[in-house]
Amino acid sequence: MKIAVPVSGENLEIFTRTGRAPYFAIFEFDGNEFKLVALNENTHAKEHEEGDNHQEEHTSDEVEHHHKHVKASKIADCNYIVVRAIGPNMEEALKKAGVKIIKVKKSDGDNALEVLEKIKGEFK
Repeated sequence: MKIAVPVSGENLEIFTRTGRAPYFAIFEFDGNEFKLVALNENTHAKEHEEGDNHQEEHTSDEVEHHHKHVKASKIADCNYIVVRAIGPNMEEALKKAGVKIIKVKKSDGDNALEVLEKIKGEFK
C-alpha cells in the first residue's frame, strides 16, 4: 500500500497545511516496514506563491481544482494520506480520489517516518 505525507522537504518534516506543503513524501508499506519511494512536488502549493494567504471558497469548482492537483502530485495513487490539518476543498478532493485521510497531532512527532511508525496499526 502507498501512503502520502505532506512534508517540507528531504528532511521529511511534516508540513501542517496539507494544501500548501512543498512536497508529498510517498511511502510503500508492506505491513511491517515503511520505505520512502518518492518525494513529489505539490503542484497546488507551487501554483500559489508563498505568502499568498487567500481564502478559497468551498465550491465544487475549488474541489475540482484541488482534485486536479491531487492527481498531478500523484497522491491519487495512494491508499492513505497522513495530515495534521486539511482544508475542506483538499479533503473532498482526496475523498473523491479514494484516498483515506488519517489525522495526527503535533504531539505525534515532526518526522514523517517517526509518525508512520507510531500509527502503524491504523493502516489496514
